[in-house]
Amino acid sequence: MIRLRTALRSMPAFWFAIPICVLAGWYVTSLYPSDGYAVGATAAGTASLPFVGPFCAACAAWEGNRLRRARLWDAPSVRSRATIAFWCLLPVVLVALLAVVVAITVDLIRSGAGLPDLRFVAMAALDLVALSAAGFAAGLLLPFAVSGPLAIVASFIWLAFIPAFQPVWLRHLTGMFRDCCGMDQDLAPRAVVASSIVDLGIIVAAAMLVAGPALVARRVGGAIAALAVVGTIGVLLVGGMTYSPAVPRDTALLECRTDSGVTVCTWPEHRARAAEVAGIVAKVHAGWQQVGMAAPSLFTEADPTVAPPGALVFRFIGASYTEDDIIAALATGMLPADPDCPTGATGGIARMDLSAWYAAAGGMTPDGLQKRHGGVGLRGYPEPLTVVDQLRAATPDIRRAWVSRADQVSQACGDWPLDLLTVQR
Repeated sequence: MIRLRTALRSMPAFWFAIPICVLAGWYVTSLYPSDGYAVGATAAGTASLPFVGPFCAACAAWEGNRLRRARLWDAPSVRSRATIAFWCLLPVVLVALLAVVVAITVDLIRSGAGLPDLRFVAMAALDLVALSAAGFAAGLLLPFAVSGPLAIVASFIWLAFIPAFQPVWLRHLTGMFRDCCGMDQDLAPRAVVASSIVDLGIIVAAAMLVAGPALVARRVGGAIAALAVVGTIGVLLVGGMTYSPAVPRDTALLECRTDSGVTVCTWPEHRARAAEVAGIVAKVHAGWQQVGMAAPSLFTEADPTVAPPGALVFRFIGASYTEDDIIAALATGMLPADPDCPTGATGGIARMDLSAWYAAAGGMTPDGLQKRHGGVGLRGYPEPLTVVDQLRAATPDIRRAWVSRADQVSQACGDWPLDLLTVQR
């Protein structure tokens, strides 16, 4: 075990502890904060890993190179090599993990969330152990003039460039889960298992490279084989996932209230505004019914893939959304799903008109309508607010017929008759 005074004097992990913590905490302030959701805020904190990880690997390379220069790794010792490596790397990993925890704490405070989700902290710690093991091995095998830059560049490529490559699910192998999670999402177990296996494989490969006094082909082959095996397992686990390492959040956590036949379900993080939002939803629902629209009776913040059939899925940001913002979110929830068009949809104007009509019928203020839908549209078509005025003057049957045609146009992938969006037919 190295003495603290000696560690403070000789280990760069301690020299740069304060700067790396400041950098990690500062960086996450450039990200959009989570809406009081601890899982999302903790995940965002791991965005600091592309800076902290290379720092950790380079410091570990320094420690390995100190042993290389002093020829202590191959010298007889009463302590095992595992023990020597442990005490060399423990301060490095702890300082790097402290930087990640600082970043997570900053984002939790900015997001108004509670305690961190320890799954992300554990995954970050395992990432840092793997990177430190790899850097340590590089330092033992190569001069620091080579191993130091190699540790920095390789770690940065792994944590910053791999997430930018195609296919998008490659990022889930790195253990940096900054793309998780929205309010209606939770961390995907498959991503956690895959990243853990890859990290353990990196640790095993590094151990194999420095296990003996000589760097022999068999040891190098074993390390490559270990990386190939864990890489294959990781790919099989996360292959086909989206860019976000997330699964739908448990809908049992939703808090629902029913009033006048309308049920509104919101997440616990929005409890402070649940009653207010339910009142707005009831007013919007009544406005839609008044103009002859077939309005749903269930409104939920659940992930669309697990929401009950016929439910309207909407999202809002707790404290910052005004009533008009919530009405706009409900109007968006009424829109049909985006079409899967190989060359892009051609009916975007219909979605603009539908959104404006749903917002207006739901009671959005004139200022809110003008702000969101005024002065927009496509050349050759009436502006959305003009369409809204025409629909207000029309009969319920004409409105329903127009909505049906607009829904049809919104799904178009090719040409469609221009008169389908005419209100008076």
